[in-house]
Amino acid sequence: MKIEEIKHGEYGRCLQFSNASATLVVTLDYGPRIIHYALLEHLNVMFFNRDPSYRKSGPDFDRVFYKDAYWDIRGGNRLWIAPHSFPHAFYPDNEPVTYELFEGGARFTPPPRTRIGAQLETEVRLAAESAEVSIRHSVRNIAATPKSWSAWSITSVDAGGVEVIPMSQSQTGVLPNKHIAFWPYTNLCDTRLSLGNKYSLVRHDSANSAQLKIGFNNEESWASYLVHNQCFTLRFSAVENGEYPDFGVNYETFEDDRMVEMEALSPMKKLQQGEFVSLKETWNLRALPREIDLKETERIAEAAAKLCQSRGENL
Repeated sequence: MKIEEIKHGEYGRCLQFSNASATLVVTLDYGPRIIHYALLEHLNVMFFNRDPSYRKSGPDFDRVFYKDAYWDIRGGNRLWIAPHSFPHAFYPDNEPVTYELFEGGARFTPPPRTRIGAQLETEVRLAAESAEVSIRHSVRNIAATPKSWSAWSITSVDAGGVEVIPMSQSQTGVLPNKHIAFWPYTNLCDTRLSLGNKYSLVRHDSANSAQLKIGFNNEESWASYLVHNQCFTLRFSAVENGEYPDFGVNYETFEDDRMVEMEALSPMKKLQQGEFVSLKETWNLRALPREIDLKETERIAEAAAKLCQSRGENL
């Protein structure tokens, strides 16, 4: 496995991880963002924003941060703080990121977020030979007052795919076993969303600009996204009976006409000064050996589940 600093034509200055199976790129001029992840000779599964109008800015940003401040989604994976609120969300992260190498990976540290009293940190490791990636996100309270926060990992994946989310199979008798949270702008009849007993699917549609967001108690703690003839699987650390934001869901997904976001959350934690909350993720990519018809709901779900569980050969 090789780690090297590169200058990318679109992403800017970055740290690139590569081996015989995959390439992963983390930005250094801003973010950080895990901006690129792909099997060799395959397209990037991460979304990358090329539209300067796809930003957040305005009087509130000027007032809270500085004149002409803005937040750019940029794409790929980012670390936020839940519950969702301004200025915790959309905090401008346009300054250079420092990094420290260690065996098998690197630790990325952006400037402290002094206006909210937070220090973020992300550790990334790529396996020696396989496409497996280990990520550890941390949010530390650097303020003098206590904070109740959740580490919120958001991965923006490219257009045109299908997301597979496992549903709870817990046998609870006469009690409910599923938490499903809908955001106010979500149309419950949206045809991009297919709720199932075993799996739920979210299909991306570039012709539909309506926003969709839904959250789940994801007890199996994984989700997959099929795009560009690859199956991207995200696993995350989940805590049974943990106190999660947003009506108790630990996994959320968002979609508009540009991309899909796969969002994993840690439990809420009350942090004294110097304390931190963290979230661990494991990513993997599997090649799809043949074109899968994105209309075949059952086949997509079962294929994703099989690839997610596989530790060796592709499907």
